[in-house]
Amino acid sequence: MLKLPFLKPKENKFCVLLEGLSAQALDCARHLKTFIENTDAARQAEAGRAIDASRARSKELTGQITAELCRTFITPFDREDIQDIAADLYRIPKTIQKIKERLSMHGISSVKGDFSLQTDLIVLEAEAMEEMMRELTRGHDNERVIAKAEQLQELENRGDEILGDLLVALFRDNADARDLILRKDIYDMLERVIDRYRDAAGVALQIVLKHS
Repeated sequence: MLKLPFLKPKENKFCVLLEGLSAQALDCARHLKTFIENTDAARQAEAGRAIDASRARSKELTGQITAELCRTFITPFDREDIQDIAADLYRIPKTIQKIKERLSMHGISSVKGDFSLQTDLIVLEAEAMEEMMRELTRGHDNERVIAKAEQLQELENRGDEILGDLLVALFRDNADARDLILRKDIYDMLERVIDRYRDAAGVALQIVLKHS
């Protein structure tokens, strides 16, 4: 069984920061699902505030990673890989916050669960990514990291299929040009979140292959 070497204690800061970023991405995905699916104004507002907090915390963690890369001579993985995976994970809460703002600004709500088809997929990706990051940073089992990368690729492929189906239905059934444009924009933004998980998984897989 392939294993990554355990990181030296002084390098654990990168493990903590990267795991923190993946945890924030998961929290943000779950809050987005609540925000989209809940019709209660108070709970929706609470989920919106939680999304903002996750984005702020992710920005803080990403800044700490950048600062530590400048201060640290020896890193557990290549510097560019750490920076790339941190950037991909940060862009997830950043994009989710934009989705939340766009939905609120234009008063867009889910129709027949259309947004949930993508948000459910995002939550599955977020859960897989958190497990993948934990295996990667703690140096346990490369095979599990590779399996998670394959799972995330499959979920991203499923996301492409869902987006295609949503667009077909949107252009077929929607006669309101404004709603069509706004709803398509939300679909595309949700797809970008799905793609970010695939991108982060690709960097994690690259790390494994370099160190196996």
